[in-house]
Amino acid sequence: MKKLLLAAAIACVPSLVLAADNSGVWTINAAFDSMGVKYVATCTMKDDGTGKLSGPCHSDQGDSPATGSVAGTAFEITYGTTYQGTPVTLDYKGTIAADGTVAGTIDTGGPQGTFTASKK
Repeated sequence: MKKLLLAAAIACVPSLVLAADNSGVWTINAAFDSMGVKYVATCTMKDDGTGKLSGPCHSDQGDSPATGSVAGTAFEITYGTTYQGTPVTLDYKGTIAADGTVAGTIDTGGPQGTFTASKK
C-alpha cells in the first residue's frame, strides 16, 4: 500500500508544478565558465495561466523583453541582449526541482553556459 501511495504522489508532481503560478521575480545566476563570465539577471515574469511566461529581464547589459514557458518540470526563458557590443540571444532551459528552484543550461548559438534560478 505504501508503494502505491508513493507512486501516486510522484505521478502528481509534474501536474502540481504546472498548476503553480510562476509569476513573480526570478533571480537567475548564470555562468559561462569557459569564458570566465558570471552574471545575475532578474526577470519579472507574468504567467498567463497556460504556462506561457512574459516580462522584462534586467542585467548589467540593461533591460530586455523576455518570453518563456513552463510545461511540467520543464522551464524556459529567452531574451535578446548584447555582449561586448554584439547582439546575442540567451535561451535558458532547465528543470524545476521539487523546491521550486530551476537548474539548467544557456544556449547562445555559440558558447553554452549553466544557470540556477529561484523565485523571490
